[in-house]
Amino acid sequence: MTKITAIDKTGVFYAYETELFSNIPDVDFTITDADSEEKLIAALADANVILFTAAKLTANVIKTLDSCRLIIRYGIGYDNVDTAAAREKGIFVCNAPNYGVVDVAEHALMLIMATAKRVVRMHDMVRENRWSLDGIGAGSRLAGKTIGFVGFGKIARALCERTNALGMKPLVYDPYVTDEALAAFGAKSVTLDELLGSADVVTLHLPLMESTRHMFNMELFQKMKPTAVLINTSRGAIVKEADLIDALEAGYLAGVGLDVFENETGGLDPRFLALPNAVLTPHVAWNTKEATLAIHEEVTGNVLRFLQGERPESIVNGL
Repeated sequence: MTKITAIDKTGVFYAYETELFSNIPDVDFTITDADSEEKLIAALADANVILFTAAKLTANVIKTLDSCRLIIRYGIGYDNVDTAAAREKGIFVCNAPNYGVVDVAEHALMLIMATAKRVVRMHDMVRENRWSLDGIGAGSRLAGKTIGFVGFGKIARALCERTNALGMKPLVYDPYVTDEALAAFGAKSVTLDELLGSADVVTLHLPLMESTRHMFNMELFQKMKPTAVLINTSRGAIVKEADLIDALEAGYLAGVGLDVFENETGGLDPRFLALPNAVLTPHVAWNTKEATLAIHEEVTGNVLRFLQGERPESIVNGL
């Protein structure tokens, strides 16, 4: 019997998994709402496969997983699982990197257009029955503008296809990207300082690691063009939010479009809400009808591969 345990979502979220695994012999699928190290250790003691989204699988939890051989996260980022501890235990850690690529790229494009065209402010004007353009300035044309990609993985490349279609000129800062990949998108490799000094739009596509935490801070904001906007659909803590707000208030950059934040459990800095040049969405870039089905198919497909004795895909901890 293979025990598959899913964490931190409701039974409704796992309806697809419940139906699928119920039809596979010798598979026991269970759901737990454990939310502390102590509860997770108890709930996962005999799990062979663990599926999770927001739970924190710390080294203390992982070192007790004597039966587990596979952990999969519903999503691209995996900063809430101790991958080194899992590697030491011989446990595969996988993510789901494909399900929402198009959706997040489209959302990032929406944030770019909303900041450039001041959509939120214009919407508020109509709701308030204000039809005069006095004092609000003008939006920006995107055609011919330079967009700087910090990180050039799948989502960044999907976004680049779309911004290329608008006539934007791509610059890329990514030490790991190949010349062939850049050439395919008509992009130019530059240093981070060159990108910040040239880009009209700076869009972030980085994983959250110690080396990228608060990477974007006041020092970097001061290197940006004062007419530029910052877009973040990757991880909130890549940006030091207090510095970002200070930079916006000081005029070091013209606007921001964020789908991710440092504290997504109710700790949003209230100063954000007073900024007329901020477009904010609640970490929903991935949330389309198509992607919400695709993520279940991607994760369970990897579980089925593992159950059949095959090596899982999208391994992120070096095993």
